[in-house]
Amino acid sequence: MSSLSILHLLLLLLALHARQAKGLPITTSRTPYSILMKEIINDLKKITPSPEDSLNSDEKTLLTKESLLQANLKVFMTFATDTFGNDSKIMKNLKVCEAEDPILIENNLGDFRVKLEEYLVIIRDYLKSKNIWSS
Repeated sequence: MSSLSILHLLLLLLALHARQAKGLPITTSRTPYSILMKEIINDLKKITPSPEDSLNSDEKTLLTKESLLQANLKVFMTFATDTFGNDSKIMKNLKVCEAEDPILIENNLGDFRVKLEEYLVIIRDYLKSKNIWSS
């Protein structure tokens, strides 16, 4: 799998799971992630040569590990800033992926409970979808 495919996978996973992992529902009205991903892929094809080598299994594991999605995004953003500049189109699109705010919990137990219960439902559903949930 090429590094371009892994970047696409990373952004797709981020788009689909970042809001859920933060306890928020997936919405399509805020950010059209599919459009951002297409723009990033098209920009990469224009400004970088096709990769000649592929990722090793350790690199693939690190890129697909959900607990590292934010950390990996920051690494891509740092490289993009250093290489293309902070105002590059790729960097602007990556910033949109990072810009989601975490859930805000009001300072009361009722709000905490409602949001935590929903978060746990989302986590349960996610674990079931990965076939790692045991009832």
